[in-house]
Amino acid sequence: MRDNKLVLSRISPCTKFSKQASRKNGMAYLITASILAALLSVSAQRSAGYVRSEGSEPVDKLSAALRWALTDDTSEVWENSSTGMVRVILQTNGSAPQSLPTAIGLQGGHVIHQFSSINGLLVELPKSHLLSVASLPEVVRISADHLVRQGGSHLEVTTGAYALRSYQPLLGTFSGLDGSGVGIAVLDSGIMAAHPDFRGLLGFSRVTGAIDIVSSNPFLRQFENTLGLPLPLLTGNVDGYGHGSHVAGVAAGRDPTRSPGFEGVAPGSSLIDVRVLDAYGLGQVSDVLAGIDWVIQNRVLRNIRVMNLSLGASSAESWVTDPLCRAVRTAVACGVTAVAAAGNYGKTSDGLERYGSISSPGNDPTVITVGAANTHQTNSRDDDSITHFSSRGPTRGYSIDGEGSKHFDNLLKPDVVAPGNRLVSAESANNFLVSTCPQLHETGTNPPFMQLSGASVAAPAVAGAVALMLQRNPGLTPPLIKAVLQYTAQQVEGANIVQQGAGLLNVEGATRLAGVLRGDISSRIAQGTLAAGDPILRAGAVMPESPSVIGGRTCAWGGYIFAGGNHILAGVDLFKRYQAVYDPRLVWAGSRITLNESPISGGALISSGVIDAGPIAGFASVFIRGSALSAGITLGQGMTLAEGMTLAEGVVLSDGMTLAEGVLLSEGMTLAEGMTLAEGMTLAEGLADPATPGEP
Repeated sequence: MRDNKLVLSRISPCTKFSKQASRKNGMAYLITASILAALLSVSAQRSAGYVRSEGSEPVDKLSAALRWALTDDTSEVWENSSTGMVRVILQTNGSAPQSLPTAIGLQGGHVIHQFSSINGLLVELPKSHLLSVASLPEVVRISADHLVRQGGSHLEVTTGAYALRSYQPLLGTFSGLDGSGVGIAVLDSGIMAAHPDFRGLLGFSRVTGAIDIVSSNPFLRQFENTLGLPLPLLTGNVDGYGHGSHVAGVAAGRDPTRSPGFEGVAPGSSLIDVRVLDAYGLGQVSDVLAGIDWVIQNRVLRNIRVMNLSLGASSAESWVTDPLCRAVRTAVACGVTAVAAAGNYGKTSDGLERYGSISSPGNDPTVITVGAANTHQTNSRDDDSITHFSSRGPTRGYSIDGEGSKHFDNLLKPDVVAPGNRLVSAESANNFLVSTCPQLHETGTNPPFMQLSGASVAAPAVAGAVALMLQRNPGLTPPLIKAVLQYTAQQVEGANIVQQGAGLLNVEGATRLAGVLRGDISSRIAQGTLAAGDPILRAGAVMPESPSVIGGRTCAWGGYIFAGGNHILAGVDLFKRYQAVYDPRLVWAGSRITLNESPISGGALISSGVIDAGPIAGFASVFIRGSALSAGITLGQGMTLAEGMTLAEGVVLSDGMTLAEGVLLSEGMTLAEGMTLAEGMTLAEGLADPATPGEP
């Protein structure tokens, strides 16, 4: 059983993580512009082989956090101070013998849990025996079990979802797209299924399943809400923290008052409650891994097509070896679209903009990583901006080779941004957040609603959008869904591509483009009957035209996507023809290509006719404004591929690039996902700083 008291004694729920910038909790450091340019340029060039094999010594199998823990008692690693035992995630080569638990036992350790989403075990053993266990030939990686934290309506109108449906009051249903038939798994602090925001037909809860991974009660850990009845004894989880219910409401809330303030993006979707955070918003990576295991095992039974992870873990590991990333990739390969928060670490407490602050699993190339935009409480998108707290790319996880040199991932992230400032959504009863910060409660609401901000509430807006896309076209794959979302995104004024990703969520455009694509793409990929360049438009369909009209305003599409981690691609052929990267089992980042986690080589990943828009970035590289990139594509400045694309260097930071003084670059993952009440007011673990004014 997880020792919650030990965790809480090490990290108080009231700690202001946003004010910490030590080597221990993120190893962030200030560097000059010339050093930043040189560092990332050299890093990108050295990553031509992308992830070099690490050395064969036992210490080379340990993550950076565990290496640090060998000599530093204050490291961010779970440790029982009285016994010296540490809890770690041990990854094996897939052929580990049954004698491995015995070998671990001989080192004074024991196996707590075996995962199914990765070849791995949750193990507790003496810290002094880490190297001995790492020397076992079956062991390929040992990672720390890091702490994980939570990270018609205004939302409907500003995203374009409202125009896709109309409410039928006599039936209590919607006509048009509302996410019906699509299950969204919410891995969070629980969902208060009895809240009226989650009611469906005949008053039954749309929370159709619930499992509690973190409960200290063995009965509750095994209990599953199979009927989804809105009765206290059958709902499973009560959400004592309050974050999970709010997140679920943003994705799929159905405001019973029909007020124009509180409807979610996909109010007809089913919700599957996977509680991986406790009543203080805390959990461990192992808890989330167990939750992902459960989602994969139950995806068919409960029609789980979307998995929302409004949480993040501190990790300096490359996405290749990070256990949370690996588990998410397994879910994606099974057809589950994973949506994760980018993090809330875009600025330091000193006001410096921080790049390279994406948390895990948002640093994985298969995830749709979502940053937070500020709508300034207007339905018009003309004044939308990137919140200062939203985490910026590129990703800074790294591997270490046998010579001790670091090789940074430097993937383009986030993928898109969505409204994430002062969103109103469901408030669970007697929750910790509101009891600690009463100003979160939305006054005058019955049933109760509350207001939160952060990338953690922007992510479920995208999860809801994915549900609408899948209702329109169930044959979409997770990477194709990401490409559609990026291609149709609107450019945020003044934002570069590692602040905004490909742009601001456009639900109207995404569902319209999804509707012209074939409905059998997923099944044909599984059958192996699609090849790069094959047509994928529905018979008689044509590519829809930009722009979209949202809230009465014209919203042009950006017209580009990220692929291969550091490539920017554009052109209608991305969707008129099949691209090999739309196979959810295939992962391409830099020069690393895998299929079901096994390296492959050869074959075109991108068909001819697609535009390589990377050269447009030129000297500005990843700091090019999205609007400038989009304009360059419109002017025909990209390079049309005459032959299919396999591997190329992609976008890097050029030598000599200048940045404003005081730009901060994070080395590795900075901190776990916090929450933000309003711009400038950070709630890292449930306690706000009321002295800091919020932004309107």
